[in-house]
Amino acid sequence: MEIPRHHVLSAVDCAADRSGKENVSAVPHPQLLTDCGGLIDTIAFALPGSFFAEKAAWDDVSPLIPIGNLLSALPADVNAAIVVGRASLTPAQSWLSGRQLKCSAALIPLAGQDDVPHPWVQDMLHVRVGEGDAGASFVTVTANAVGTSLAAFIGATVTPPDVLLHGGNHLVGPNFRLVGQSSLQGDRSVGTHPQRWQEIRAFDTKDLFSFGYRPDDLGNGHTLRRASVTESGGADAAQKNIHQCGFHVDQFVSVTGMTRTGRPLLLVADPIAHGGCDRVANDLKRKLDASVLSLDRQGFEIARNPIAVSPAIDSNKCMPRLYNNVILENVTRPGQERPFVWVPCFGDAEPLAEFDVKNCNIWEELGFKPVPVSGWSHLSSRNGALRCATKIVKRSPNIKV
Repeated sequence: MEIPRHHVLSAVDCAADRSGKENVSAVPHPQLLTDCGGLIDTIAFALPGSFFAEKAAWDDVSPLIPIGNLLSALPADVNAAIVVGRASLTPAQSWLSGRQLKCSAALIPLAGQDDVPHPWVQDMLHVRVGEGDAGASFVTVTANAVGTSLAAFIGATVTPPDVLLHGGNHLVGPNFRLVGQSSLQGDRSVGTHPQRWQEIRAFDTKDLFSFGYRPDDLGNGHTLRRASVTESGGADAAQKNIHQCGFHVDQFVSVTGMTRTGRPLLLVADPIAHGGCDRVANDLKRKLDASVLSLDRQGFEIARNPIAVSPAIDSNKCMPRLYNNVILENVTRPGQERPFVWVPCFGDAEPLAEFDVKNCNIWEELGFKPVPVSGWSHLSSRNGALRCATKIVKRSPNIKV
């Protein structure tokens, strides 16, 4: 099936109140596509040739399992654009034809003769949305053929980046952006580099905030200081001694598109040791607890969700299961009672069904209809999950329904 060429419509304010009702406002000029808001129209994937290679008899890991499960979980009016290397077209077509999909899916041959380098398409480009009929613009993170191939397919323009910023370390809310401290510090090991701050700030007009922690906050029960999120620039980002937990913010933080007590609501991971991973889990928890203090000081409301830190099924290395690596909508689809959130799950291959259920229940309590997507244990050793492996390139207008 072929995805029709189209333009991306204007982005909108996707903030919602605690009842889940959307607040709608127009965007006066092109901005980055948000991680929340209107219905997903077009979503991109990038699949390396190694995903289609014949497995050895002893190899029980198959990265295509979670990708296929996600494609099968997408609604009928969603378009999936899947970039593959030209040498992988035939096996990719065979694999795709064996899926029972409701959505429309199209394979896009990679421009040139190279292979897709990795599946983390989220890191390869940023998507700006134009005003009216201006269409989409891709800001490619690097000079990669995946972004240009996608742009050519949907009719988007391509803009070279002024600064390297991986999409996984950059969450875009309705009126804010949250960037991992490691991206803000440039060549420095600690602290924020003023030039980097300005370069990343130029990506979009939304207020810019930092995901990081102060070492002094590790293990300390500080009183949270309520602040307005309009403290733009981030209260902690200007500090000289700020570190980042993990390497990408979307490993441990989810944008919800909602507000509580007038503050944007974020869902932040709360690690729990599983399978003998106590040391790694405890260290991660201390850093995320300290990161929550920083986010609160910058004006965010925080809810927590439990994540397992458990040995990966292939490497046996203690790794966090990235339950926060979600994609979501803040608009209810026709025939539904709640907006969808697609949640990576791990209980099909590991004894983690309890975590699957708890995380889906948290999203349900927030007013969403969780769509559990199993199979992500096959990618846990690679430190990625559902959001990492996708890039939303078009959302429908955020209208009340």
